[in-house]
Amino acid sequence: MKILKVAFLGAGEISDRFIIMSKKLQALQLCGIYSRNINNAKSKAKKYEIKNFYNNYETMLKIEKPNCVVITTPHSLHAKHTIACMKAGAHVLVEKPVATSFADAKKMLVASKKYKKLLMGLPFDHYPNYTRALDFVQEKYIGKITSGHSELSFPGPPRNNWYYDKKIAEGGAILDVGCYALSRIISILGAVKKVSAFVNILLPKRILANGDKIQPTVDDNAVMILEFEGGVFATVKASWCHSFVENHTVIYGRKGTVFINTDNNPLIVKTKAKIAGKKVAFRNLDNCFAPTGFPKFEAEDDIMGRFINWVRTGLQPIYNAEQSLHIMEVMDKAYLSSKTGKTQKITTPFKVWWKKAKGLQQFKEYV
Repeated sequence: MKILKVAFLGAGEISDRFIIMSKKLQALQLCGIYSRNINNAKSKAKKYEIKNFYNNYETMLKIEKPNCVVITTPHSLHAKHTIACMKAGAHVLVEKPVATSFADAKKMLVASKKYKKLLMGLPFDHYPNYTRALDFVQEKYIGKITSGHSELSFPGPPRNNWYYDKKIAEGGAILDVGCYALSRIISILGAVKKVSAFVNILLPKRILANGDKIQPTVDDNAVMILEFEGGVFATVKASWCHSFVENHTVIYGRKGTVFINTDNNPLIVKTKAKIAGKKVAFRNLDNCFAPTGFPKFEAEDDIMGRFINWVRTGLQPIYNAEQSLHIMEVMDKAYLSSKTGKTQKITTPFKVWWKKAKGLQQFKEYV
């Protein structure tokens, strides 16, 4: 197996996640890591036995000539850094959000095609509870899909850093956590046709966990109303104002419902159909089951594993640049909708990556 050289552009806390995943995979050489602060890069290189460290990413790209780069820099730098890496000959995995504007995301897609390099943008949903849930998004279990809800809310970033500064982050809760909730809902319901949104700064003065008092300049409170194929509506909520983490997705059907990660349950299916699983008490609802038969999840199934396999084989993973572009357009136009008070049309095409049955959101017969 050919050894691939992997470099890391960004040495913050989130980079650990990708470095650890990389070290579980075969035939990878962790050749370099970049941070503006050379001490941060040096420390991370020593901790994970990364060959070299830099405080100039262009120098790193020129010297190391990596096959792949993982980008975990501040959100507003994602587009600039991604394009530079692809121009230098590297395939790119970029942390969420893929960019901070629809315009920048389009430039990234153009660069991917121009330089013939792969671009995989997060979020990443392909975890066992989510993929197992897709087995039950069928008429035989829940009937036609009638609506959905997806949410990721929490108290907010714990540190007084660039996340709260609009000059650097460009956006707040929508870009930070709304992208996750949005990704989960579109992967099931498909392309968004229209978005209406309400976005604001609910807490203009905020006390952080360490006692720091700050005045954020980015949104911390957002709700999106989405229209999908067949006139199906879904809501997406993103907040930095909750006292606990709320991270779940619900797909409502005419005859049943699929609850993903709801109330600390990996997966609950409300259905009258027979499924492999245990009948459980859930929200005082009848016919609720906790399914069994979750798929395996090894290092090769995780984010880095999927990305590296794409580079090696050319077999596209679940997430590609088109899906990232679609998510970015929805988020961008959610901000515009909130600002103008007008519903915005979504223009980018997007196809779901799983074997979704036709007609799940069509209502031509009695249901």
